[in-house]
Amino acid sequence: MGKSLRKIKREREKASSPFHPEVMKAWNRGFEAGAKRQNELDTQLMLEWLGKLEEIPGIGPKMAWRIREHYLEFMKGKREKN
Repeated sequence: MGKSLRKIKREREKASSPFHPEVMKAWNRGFEAGAKRQNELDTQLMLEWLGKLEEIPGIGPKMAWRIREHYLEFMKGKREKN
């Protein structure tokens, strides 16, 4: 997700817009709000999925813990980069 948003942002910054600056400011605010909301929904969905790992056949409590721990370490690394 983050990579795509950065790419869209970079492409958007390169092109000069024929629109009125106020319209572009409003559009940018809407874009940022939408990106933030999408990030929240993705995080919520991932947390729900991580909460139901034990329901998947073949995944016990130990494996579920490892998966959760790996995911949290991965996200921690991503946050440190940003």
